[in-house]
Amino acid sequence: MSGGTEYWFARRFPVGDRRNAFAPVHWKGYAAAAIYIAVLLIGGAAFVWMGASGELLQGAIVFAAAAIIGAGWFIAVANAKGDKTRTVADYRKAKTGV
Repeated sequence: MSGGTEYWFARRFPVGDRRNAFAPVHWKGYAAAAIYIAVLLIGGAAFVWMGASGELLQGAIVFAAAAIIGAGWFIAVANAKGDKTRTVADYRKAKTGV
């Protein structure tokens, strides 16, 4: 990792590929993904609970808000902490020394 920057995510595909997906390469990246999943699960639980209480629309709104806010946060973190030049395979090679 050059320049002292700690990357949490790296490209899944090489530079030049049309696909611009990131994957976690650091424990903090995996933690960010787990937080996003937890937000979705909490929103889903609120949806089920509120739906069972007869407030289906409010539950759907809570879930949609959780999904939008969680996804926005996750995308922002991935872009801010993502290595835009190296791939996940590059990190695996550096880790194993192969």
